[in-house]
Amino acid sequence: MASDPTTDLDSEGIFRVLDAHGVECIVIGGAGAILRGAPVVTSDLDIVPHDTDDNLDRLSAALLEMEAKVMFVGPVIDIGTGDWLRASRTWNFETRLGRFDVLFAPAATEGYDDLVRRAEGMPIDESLTIVVASVDDLIRMKEAAGRAKDAFVLPFLHWLRDRPKEDEA
Repeated sequence: MASDPTTDLDSEGIFRVLDAHGVECIVIGGAGAILRGAPVVTSDLDIVPHDTDDNLDRLSAALLEMEAKVMFVGPVIDIGTGDWLRASRTWNFETRLGRFDVLFAPAATEGYDDLVRRAEGMPIDESLTIVVASVDDLIRMKEAAGRAKDAFVLPFLHWLRDRPKEDEA
């Protein structure tokens, strides 16, 4: 189990575990910006899960497979359901695949139902497609969070949103 914060992020590995368990979620944060084309780096993967009982059960099982530890607390244990995830609106995990954060209602959003309307499926390869927040929603979340690391990414996201599309050129 990797609990060292310097563990390299294996985002594709995390995506594959989530997919194998059928977890419905939207990728946000730095990973979402990267997947949308921003030339930035991130040390963790942030998702917004669909907040249904069945989906949280699947997410809990995925966390067990990833050998997740709640940061500053300890290992995730199998209690049979994923209902425990509702005890907090934000979870920070260390896993054998790197840092992984679960946010139910990121800044300036109402969560999954709010974001899914504009999110898009993006193929990682022939066998894996993930759902990523829209550029507008990434901007909205990063502006509301107001952190220095978010301010750094915003110009890239504005450029991605405002650049001429290939079919318009």
